[in-house]
Amino acid sequence: MERSDVELLRHGGNWAVTHLPDRNFPGLHVQGDTFAELRGVFLRAARTLRERPGDADALDDLDHGIRDMTEMLEFYERTLAERGLSRPYFPSVAQAW
Repeated sequence: MERSDVELLRHGGNWAVTHLPDRNFPGLHVQGDTFAELRGVFLRAARTLRERPGDADALDDLDHGIRDMTEMLEFYERTLAERGLSRPYFPSVAQAW
């Protein structure tokens, strides 16, 4: 197992903003169970929409997953802003929805 010093910039709920020593920008650490559940939301919605395009429940699930990801992204962006760090992407990428 490789050991490395990781800088914890901020922890909140099931995710954290961390900075690995060999990376230019911090990253978002998501707990495995949280990530697996989010993947499951998108997977189930995609399967349903292939069978029943426009299914209201599947679209609601997608909206829920996007809201969860948006919450994580906003947490990440607030953390960077509080530390005077720039984002590793253009704002328009994050505002695509």
